[in-house]
Amino acid sequence: MSSKKKETTSEPAFDLEQQFILRLPPGPGMALKQDIQSSSNTLKDRLSIEMQPDYRHANVRYGNQIFHGKMVDMPCIVETLKTVDMKTFYKTADLCQMLICKSDDDTSQDENESPKKKEKDKKYLWTHGITRPLKNVRKRRFRKTLKKKYMEQPDIEKEVKRLFRTDADAIDVKWEVITEEEKPESSGQMTVSKSKGSSLKRTDTSTSLDNYAIFGDLSSSDEEEEKDINIMDSGEDDMSRLSFSQQHMSFDSMDSSNVEGQYASTDADNAELQGKLSELKRQVAEIRQRRASQEQSESNITDPEQKEKAQALLKKIIQQENEKLQES
Repeated sequence: MSSKKKETTSEPAFDLEQQFILRLPPGPGMALKQDIQSSSNTLKDRLSIEMQPDYRHANVRYGNQIFHGKMVDMPCIVETLKTVDMKTFYKTADLCQMLICKSDDDTSQDENESPKKKEKDKKYLWTHGITRPLKNVRKRRFRKTLKKKYMEQPDIEKEVKRLFRTDADAIDVKWEVITEEEKPESSGQMTVSKSKGSSLKRTDTSTSLDNYAIFGDLSSSDEEEEKDINIMDSGEDDMSRLSFSQQHMSFDSMDSSNVEGQYASTDADNAELQGKLSELKRQVAEIRQRRASQEQSESNITDPEQKEKAQALLKKIIQQENEKLQES
């Protein structure tokens, strides 16, 4: 769909793309779709588009209805493909504009000219995609970043360096193991004893990120204002520094606690193994006693059927004895 350009002296002419999307209201849109699919010969007479000189507004006539259209810029480029056999597709154009048509009753009152060029251009930016899941896609996908100011960063780095120097100069370092119940109060403590007898205590507290401060208030409303939201600067530097210092302080305490835990677990395991071994020895002795008595009774049996049953029972006892010996 194309139209002739008309130069205006008030503002520069707007470039109209070779192809654009025509969006009509639901009722006429379905009727137009059926006419296109049926290759109606009267479609050229029933449909006409008359562009305004600014190429941002148009009058669309379909049948006996007249719609007022507004040319908007879509958030992303959409490709159009053409096929003749439903197997091979050919790209025909890139779409980045859409002509939205509304009736007289649906026309909005926000078409007033704005003196600011930024607000004037923003009026023609379409915030949604061409499908329902892409509602407010311009605000959700192309969000502006919020510049985070690290006002206390130099002071924190200076304090961390001072604490590292104190650790290096210390003669004796004592570590305190923090249990799970004490973690909300303090995530790590350190006591350093110097040669002069002075002591230094430090407590590291974990930092939490506020999702609202990072992402802002996101909703699917059409009237919501754009917010400056940062998705890159999420405080990862602060978290990495705090986690590094926390790991540096907890290495020695983890080693000492692991050694004590290993000794305690080794003693308990040895006692349990000794108990199991004595129980297996007792069971093996009982099975051997049953085997000896069964062999003696089998030698006194003369009936073939009774002797066969006694032999089967003896085999079962021998199998149990072998299993217990393997377990021990």
